Amino acid sequence: MLAFGITYSLLLILFGLCAGARWRHGGAMAVLLLAGLVGYATWLFVLLALGYVALTAWMQGQRLPLWAQAARIAVWLVASAGLVLHAWPGYDGLALAEALVWKEGSLPTGFYFNHDKVLVAWALLGWVPLFGRSLTPRGQLPPWALPLAVAGGVGLLMALAAALGLIDWRPGLPAGFWIFAVANLLNTCVAEELLFRGMLQRWLMARWGVALALVAASALFGIAHLAGGGAFVLVAFGAGLLYGLVYLWTGRLVWAVLVHWGLNLTHLLLFTYPMSA
Repeated sequence: MLAFGITYSLLLILFGLCAGARWRHGGAMAVLLLAGLVGYATWLFVLLALGYVALTAWMQGQRLPLWAQAARIAVWLVASAGLVLHAWPGYDGLALAEALVWKEGSLPTGFYFNHDKVLVAWALLGWVPLFGRSLTPRGQLPPWALPLAVAGGVGLLMALAAALGLIDWRPGLPAGFWIFAVANLLNTCVAEELLFRGMLQRWLMARWGVALALVAASALFGIAHLAGGGAFVLVAFGAGLLYGLVYLWTGRLVWAVLVHWGLNLTHLLLFTYPMSA
């Protein structure tokens, strides 16, 4: 079932990248129906997800009076929040391990291949390009400086997390690393960057300016990690600042996605994960 899960997430992202509505919406519906037929998702989740696809298509294809437009956006936002929080009725992610200890000294954690958050990525790709330029770059760095700035930022964040007692140095390649890498890219990094940087930060920039939008979007990204505790929120806030700056420097969301993914892989490869026990 894991092979199907990887294919499911990859296809939803690829269909989200399609320009034609027939491929975007029809492809997503076909993938969801197939997920129900093979037992990867419950039929209740599939039916709700088909409604989400229809709502997204309606939002992208037909304008309404202002009050109706606001109500429709509110419904979509509530549904999307439920997907991000794994809170939809009938949702049951593919459990790969219930209490996995990634490395010695790490806190046991569940390891799931989730199939809900990627639907938000699919929807947002209809408004925000992943590879194309979605904002005018600000404060561009020379090509040689960007990797150095990213590496320095990742190093500082890891040092902060260690200083706060969240993680400990534990280099090594854990079993299941490659599954984690695929799941984290497809089901976490793409969706979160589209949501927090591609939608939220860009929307706030038009209203509050660059600096305040960067801080606000990063703060909300930190709060989204509240389950890890206050110190974890602080580190996640710093990570949000790094991803937001990369987005500002390049104007392309794909680079923020790759930096987000790279930081998560660095964390797993070099330190206790997700936190020290």
